This record gives sequence, C-alpha cells and structure tokens, in this order.
Amino acid sequence: MVIAHRLSTIRSANLIYVIKDRKFSLLSKRSKAIAKRIRWDPIDIRWASGEEQQICLKLSTDPGLEWIIHYEKKRKFIPIHCPWKYPYFQSNLLGPNALHVLCLKDNGIEDITQMMEHICEVFRSPICEMHIIEESLIEWIIKFQPIIRHVFVRENVLTSVESLDRILENLEVTESFWSKYHACFQYKEPIPSRSITIYNSYWLTLPSILNGNNSITFLYDSKLTPTDINTILKEWQSGFKLRNLEFMAIEVFTLLDIHRYSNEVLNNLPNIVENNGRPMTVKTHDDNIWTLPEGPPVHNIIRSDGTILSIFRHDDVIVARGVSDSEEPLDDGSSSSDAST
Repeated sequence: MVIAHRLSTIRSANLIYVIKDRKFSLLSKRSKAIAKRIRWDPIDIRWASGEEQQICLKLSTDPGLEWIIHYEKKRKFIPIHCPWKYPYFQSNLLGPNALHVLCLKDNGIEDITQMMEHICEVFRSPICEMHIIEESLIEWIIKFQPIIRHVFVRENVLTSVESLDRILENLEVTESFWSKYHACFQYKEPIPSRSITIYNSYWLTLPSILNGNNSITFLYDSKLTPTDINTILKEWQSGFKLRNLEFMAIEVFTLLDIHRYSNEVLNNLPNIVENNGRPMTVKTHDDNIWTLPEGPPVHNIIRSDGTILSIFRHDDVIVARGVSDSEEPLDDGSSSSDAST
C-alpha cells in the first residue's frame, strides 16, 4: 500500500511539473519525448469559460484530484505590494479532494489554444469539453479535433446561420451540445448530438426537433405553440420520428389559461395507461442527473412498441419522459444512484 501511494504521488508530481511549465512551445523535442514516455492514466481535458478562461484536467482514476490552468485578465487595480507574480501556483486540500491551480496572465486566445495543443500532445488525451467563446475558435477546434464529446457555444459567438451550420456540419459532437446563442433567424435543421440544451431557443423550429435523433432535449424560452408540442407527442406516438427520445423539457411562456394550454397540448391523446414504475431520474450526460417532478404525471401515452411517455407539468415547464416496457420498475427502496444507471 505504501509503494502504491508513493507511485501515485510521483505520478501526480509529474503532472504538476509538466503543467507548471507555461513555456510549452519552448520545450525541446527531447523534453516532449521524455514526457510522452510517462504512462499517464487517461486525462479528462476541458476548456471551461466564465468571466475568465480555464483549462481543467482530471484523472479518470482519481476524480477527487483536479488541476486547473487559470487565465487571469489584466487587473485594473493591483496593490503596490502585490503578493504574487505570474505564473503563481496554489493548492487547496478539502478532505479527500485536492485542487491545484496554476494562474497565468491572459494574453489572448492564441496562448490558450497553444497550451491546449501541447497538453493534448504530451498527455496523449483528446479534449473532452470545449467552450466556444468567440468565432475564431470554431475553425480552430474543427481543424484540431473534429470529434468531441461536449460543446458549449457562448453568447454572441454565432453571427449568422452559416456559422451555426459550420459547427454542426464539421464538428461531430458525440454527447452534448449547449447553446446560449441569441439568434435572429429560424433554424430548421436537426442538431446532431445525443443531448442538446438550448437557451433562448425561440430560433429552434418544430422541423428541427422532429427530424432530430436526440435522446435528451432541453429547450428554454421556447416559442413552440401548444399545437407544436401536440405534434411532437403525436409524432413520437406514431413511432416514425423521435424514436431515440428518452427525456424532453420545454420551457414556454404563455398568456393562455394553463388548463386551456394543457388541453391543446394533449388534444386527441387518450390517457389510457398507467406508468407507476417509471424511473424518477434520468442521466442527461456524464454524471449529470435530472430529477423528475415528485407529483404524478398529468398524462401517459403509449407507443405500439410498448414504450410509455409520461407527461408532467410544473410551473412553466412541460416535461416528457419516455420509458420502455422492458425496463424494470423501480421499487420504493431504490436509491438515486440505482435509478440513474
């Protein structure tokens, strides 16, 4: 056990040593060759964005251990006796979890993309998640890694429908696609990803949804009408479209009376089955778990293959969850972790 612990410590130290050298581009070929000989465990590499940019690294074998390369923007007010100079390194230990942060000065997108390229090369791991914060990154990620698990398109990135097409036609997003884009057009093509989360989704049209093969769909601030949602439910029931659908949540705002709205949504959809054994959680992507409303569904509809769709209404969100009749019902003693598998 002691030997294993020491080996783990050495490997962690190697990882810190490599990422602390911010001059990746100046490393000799021999230095890179030596680094590549280290038998790294698979590393989860993510480009996260907020007010400032971060490159996040995690070992798949030790999820409680995380390294972050944090790019700090130029500060307007710096104390005369500033306690740090770039680069500087910080570590935080929280019980079994450890967070190591290398802080660098943000000199622009090019520095960050170069760092990402060197990290992927040295650790022989692909980018897992990419936040596209400006339009120039579209071409970079398409060229550098055209297949990726997660993509998040930030606000004000896409300037036209051509920009969106450029991403969807040339970047294969295998797991989840997020967008906070404020569009000034209507988009009719499907978004090819297992899970999609669209904020300000008024630009996403009914044909885009019906012609997609998405399993998980979140639409916020949607302009879909009650008739549109009724069409989605009927197309799912017919079995020709939306066959992969597991979960859908649509946020809508309406001036209609809620009962009238519900009647239009459920028009000509008889409620003739029960779905008491449905799971109460759904795995949207990776470790993210969505918990369904606790109350009973307002409606259940069944497809010819025996799959039951339960429809919930809470606040201003209409939620649908499909479950095959082949799934085992959850008994009252099932835990959240069991329900999410």
